[in-house]
Amino acid sequence: MNRSKSFPSFKSLTAFEAVVRLGSMTAAARELETTQPAISQRIRSLEDSVGLVLLDRSGGRLSATQCGRELFDEVAVSLGRIHSTVRRLQASKDLSQHHRVSIAVPSGFAHLWLLPRLDRLEAALPQIQFEIIPVDRDDDKETVHADLSVHFGRFDCVDGSEDMLEAEEVFPVCSAEFAAHHRLLDLRDVDLDTIQILHMDVGDVRWLDWEKWCRLIGARTPMQPPRIRYHNYPLMLEAAAQGQGLALGWSTLVRQLIEEGKLVALTPSIRRSNFGYILRTRYADNAIVGPIRLWFLKHVNSCIPSEK
Repeated sequence: MNRSKSFPSFKSLTAFEAVVRLGSMTAAARELETTQPAISQRIRSLEDSVGLVLLDRSGGRLSATQCGRELFDEVAVSLGRIHSTVRRLQASKDLSQHHRVSIAVPSGFAHLWLLPRLDRLEAALPQIQFEIIPVDRDDDKETVHADLSVHFGRFDCVDGSEDMLEAEEVFPVCSAEFAAHHRLLDLRDVDLDTIQILHMDVGDVRWLDWEKWCRLIGARTPMQPPRIRYHNYPLMLEAAAQGQGLALGWSTLVRQLIEEGKLVALTPSIRRSNFGYILRTRYADNAIVGPIRLWFLKHVNSCIPSEK
């Protein structure tokens, strides 16, 4: 049998895996550094070779048919093993060689969570050189090509390429002096128009702002116009720590500041279990990337009780 005439090309298989995993040919083309028509042609070639329809094109997000899912499961595992084997062979060339791994993270997460723990990560994996890339757009080229990436948003992974690091939990924070001066504890009992509130100048629907947060706790939205808007979240938290007002705190990012006594947490707390910080990695079982993934899963955890 002439296998070259019956077996799908490697390019068509990698294109198919990327399309199913990412849900669109455009995203797959971006990741594989080619064009959407080229991806479409590879998928058609694969379906012609197999003799079956492998993609359900009826919805907005492309998904695998029943037969396509069976093929995808095998291809994804095989590509992961190939990637892992190649990296392992590269490592065997020089056991003393340090491996560079890129991690793309939102700038706030990089500054407030990762930076204080970077020495622990380096100590746990001394054979790896880490390249930390602060990015705030999911479609940034650096994010797409990073070995691992952290994102904030809705968790709806179906292909095993993502892990929920921690569900979103949001509560007001301020300095201890500010809380004592204004007698703050539970903000449902406070007229927020009488308190200085700190705002972010980021129109991103993924994040809660004061209006959404007040609506979720059943409180009236403060009517005072923002005096200052911050475009940098760590800078806004620093302002809160200096007693300049109330800020919304995400538990993942403010936990250490609370433990250090720079901020205090007020109530109520809003928790959205389907939103949070998400770790993405294409090959979770890779010999180099896999241990880093496990390190993140171990070290990101919640220690502040939730209150609905």
